[in-house]
Amino acid sequence: MIDLTAPIEALGHSADITHMDLFYRGRMTDARVLVTDCVVLDLTGGAEAIDLAGLPGLELLQAGDTVILRTGWESRRGLSEYAASPSVDRRLVEALVQKGVVLVLIDSPGVVGGSAGPEHNAMDRYLADHEAYAVENLIHVDRLPTAEKFRLYCFPLHMTAGNTAPCRVVADVEE
Repeated sequence: MIDLTAPIEALGHSADITHMDLFYRGRMTDARVLVTDCVVLDLTGGAEAIDLAGLPGLELLQAGDTVILRTGWESRRGLSEYAASPSVDRRLVEALVQKGVVLVLIDSPGVVGGSAGPEHNAMDRYLADHEAYAVENLIHVDRLPTAEKFRLYCFPLHMTAGNTAPCRVVADVEE
């Protein structure tokens, strides 16, 4: 088992903790996102322009699965540049939604638009409107296998006053 959760005690409740973006205030996720099959897609060669036909692991994904996008950005945690993470190619996100993926997890503060801003919020809304959610700020993603399925456990803490939910995320893989 590998814990992918950023330490809360080091950062307090901030945008840099591992959390699920729900977009709508007070929204709860369905229990189907708690335990899923997951595939890591390696985007360390560049997240902004993806060859969808040649992306190993994409073909493994089925409706109800989750995906972790490995960008390598977690190495910048604690640096001022961390908030300005690269945006993932929108065509990839749309392909994941079409496949019925329920969670899009990432090792950076945002799937699109860095840690905040209109692009970030628009992507969170797009995912939420399609019953898929972004889970951001994972750690230890470099320890996960790519293009191979494994079980993922994601436990968001429902908070009615906000539009995010702190999460505990654990991958069931051998090291």
